[in-house]
Amino acid sequence: MASVLYFDLDSARRTLKWLKAKISEMNELSQMGVEAMEQYDMESADTLTLKIQSILDKIRKKGIVVRDQDATLFDFPAVIDNIPSYLCWSIDEDDIEYWHYADEGFSGRTRITGQENILSYL
Repeated sequence: MASVLYFDLDSARRTLKWLKAKISEMNELSQMGVEAMEQYDMESADTLTLKIQSILDKIRKKGIVVRDQDATLFDFPAVIDNIPSYLCWSIDEDDIEYWHYADEGFSGRTRITGQENILSYL
């Protein structure tokens, strides 16, 4: 059984740099897929779709939760104030600025103040 990887704010921010690069790569592949479909090149479109799926699998293997089908909202599992939580990031945000308890979801997003006790690996 695989164990859950928990992120502190620093490790999530370091991983965010990698995640942004993967999102950029997926966007390029997606655009190429649209162009392939416009040219009725279904073999290329299928290959590009598989490459995108592979990237999504790599993201999930890092412990990041992909929250929507368009890959625009991501959660990093964390423990905040001794409660299972998520550090939450959306692609329209520059940095990880929000968190929510695991049972609250997006509607419970709260801005990070620095007063939270976020599990640290140090």
